[in-house]
Amino acid sequence: MARADETVATGALRTISVAQQTYSVSNEGNYGTFPQLSAGGYLDERFNSDKPALKNYVLTLEVVKGPGGPFYSCNADPAGEGPQGRHFYMDSRSNALHANATQPATASDPVAQP
Repeated sequence: MARADETVATGALRTISVAQQTYSVSNEGNYGTFPQLSAGGYLDERFNSDKPALKNYVLTLEVVKGPGGPFYSCNADPAGEGPQGRHFYMDSRSNALHANATQPATASDPVAQP
């Protein structure tokens, strides 16, 4: 079951990446929060909260404006107890999907293999 949940989580991160790229074109290069992306029609209603949950994953999104330019990062972390899937991370700089088996992933973790 963890593998199916991982597929949903990685698919969501890829969808968020496309939504952010599209949003930035219409918003002076800035990125949106989950509620902003949902309200603008870039993401569906499942994402309309600060920490949306899909399958057994919780998504968190950080959006930064300011020095160094606009930036976003998004994590997908397993929720609940017991055996779980990997943790995933994606950001606007590399757009690569990173994975960590034991803790929340960061940009320094290896690129996820299917």
